[in-house]
Amino acid sequence: MTNDPTGRRAGAPPQLSNTDIAILQALRFQKKLDSGNPIAPGEFLLIPRYAMRPVRPSINPQSENMMASGTCRFMTWGAPGDGSYNASGMPVLFTGVANRQGTAMMAGAAATTIAMNLMSSRRAKADMAPRWMDTIPQGVITVSSSGFYIEDPVYGLTTWAWGGIQNMEWKAPSTIELLIPRQQGMDRVLLISDWAELIFIAWVHVAFPQHPGKYTWPTPDWADRVRASLRIDPYTDRTLRA
Repeated sequence: MTNDPTGRRAGAPPQLSNTDIAILQALRFQKKLDSGNPIAPGEFLLIPRYAMRPVRPSINPQSENMMASGTCRFMTWGAPGDGSYNASGMPVLFTGVANRQGTAMMAGAAATTIAMNLMSSRRAKADMAPRWMDTIPQGVITVSSSGFYIEDPVYGLTTWAWGGIQNMEWKAPSTIELLIPRQQGMDRVLLISDWAELIFIAWVHVAFPQHPGKYTWPTPDWADRVRASLRIDPYTDRTLRA
């Protein structure tokens, strides 16, 4: 058999991505949660222990189990500006005699000032428009049975417990949206990570067991990739016949 440009043998089953595998791990863990049977501490760990970040459990140290670590992107919804800007003042005095050259210089400076003010005004108005803003563009997330932790060079180690999250929705593969209360109002957060589905099902189990999206997040194309690669049905774990 000939190989394709990726080095895979022709006719070989497609390989699952890290994202596909993380989603499969999340689905299998959801089945354990739904079974109602006790879960042994070792069953919480979904990746090799050496791949875990050395994050000390601090949300519920007596019973918290660390589950998985990986990269993440943390975005918040809001406007970067309030519409204000500093207008540049027009110069009113030039040294030397007010001749034709000086007048031309003054007109040129005024035109430049007007142009810069116009650009600043438009930029300020654009900054008033709400958008998804990168709060932590390249973080490292660790998921536990009690919440999750994010490491970032700017913010250090930040912690979110399941009980501190008002709502959560699965939006797309590896993408969830959270509502997190603050002193005044709510923060709307978009979290992108291979372990987004694990976070979603763990939070739903603890905080919102009747969540309408509890079983709707696995996508048909993902299930097809698992069947083709592993020859199992991801929903039942039954081996598929050739």
